[in-house]
Amino acid sequence: MRIATLQFSPKLGLVTDNIEKADSILSRTTEETLRNLDLLVLPELAFTGYNHASLSSITPYLEPTTSGPSTQWAFRTACRLNCLVSVGYPELFSPSPPSRGSLKATMIDLGPQKEKYYTLTAYNSTVTVSPMGEIVAHYRKTHLYYTDEIWAQESPDGFTTTTLDFLSLRNSPPSESNTPSMMTTTTTHRATFAICMDLNSYHFLPPPISPPYPLATHVLTSNSTLLVLSTAWLTHLPSSSLIAEMEQPDSDTLSYWFNCLLPILRDPGKEVICVFANRCGEEGGKAHPNAKEDAEEGVRYAGSSWVGKVGKGGAVIGGIMGQGEEGVLVVETEEMGAEGQGWRIQLREDDDAENGETLGANRVEGEERA
Repeated sequence: MRIATLQFSPKLGLVTDNIEKADSILSRTTEETLRNLDLLVLPELAFTGYNHASLSSITPYLEPTTSGPSTQWAFRTACRLNCLVSVGYPELFSPSPPSRGSLKATMIDLGPQKEKYYTLTAYNSTVTVSPMGEIVAHYRKTHLYYTDEIWAQESPDGFTTTTLDFLSLRNSPPSESNTPSMMTTTTTHRATFAICMDLNSYHFLPPPISPPYPLATHVLTSNSTLLVLSTAWLTHLPSSSLIAEMEQPDSDTLSYWFNCLLPILRDPGKEVICVFANRCGEEGGKAHPNAKEDAEEGVRYAGSSWVGKVGKGGAVIGGIMGQGEEGVLVVETEEMGAEGQGWRIQLREDDDAENGETLGANRVEGEERA
């Protein structure tokens, strides 16, 4: 499979500008890089921004189920690139087909001195579309974070997995006339889509209140072979560090992600293709709840989007972005693990570590970035 992530720094509430920026990044990416893509993944709330302060703040940007600007952009891009496209968006729940008169809302009258308002059913969602104009997957975030729990509801369905067929054009071996041709190949994956906080236990609650490794466990029990995580993952790094080392991945975030995937890493017979699509940059508004008193205002994002294979005692990262980079990362999953390709991460025994294991990483070059 040939998988891409688009990492960029959208501005809060500037939907049209953010869509234009994503298009600009893709237009600056070479045709050769984007050729024969199977899947393009964008971050959580890719075009609306993430750090909305309240329900009233995000309400103007809520999009009817699978029919707003984000889904429309996904359809256009999927058609142009001839691949599946997955993008995060703030969903205003509406039955299918959506219509203005059918939006699920309840009007509450606060009395003669106060205005009436509507309580809306909203979700933090991702939509995945095909070049043929089909919705092939739609997922609503299950584990909410402090930022989105003020406006979104938890998914009523929990983690879900769907079967996806990827149809790809590839160069066939040369014929007797030594003339290469194109052939169509079909790859089927059991795909689990998830969003950011889903990687953690419910509200960070410890066992036995909340089972550890909920998403990784679901991936194993559902026999998933593809995990797609759209995220707006925060970092505690100051702006100065993000700027000074923008091309370097956030090593603390990367380590945290892989510790959340430990059940998959440990499984001796399982290997899962993982796509982590994060955003980068900064947003104003309220700071992280665990931020130090002297911390900068607003929030900063960890970037470090990556594509790799996880399982059988370790992981191979075929490509990874820096913590402050904007651009498109493209990875050929069949080439991961070959000499000179990506990062390798192995479990190793450590008597001082929990469970007797730690993660060791070794960086080698080989990812393709644009």
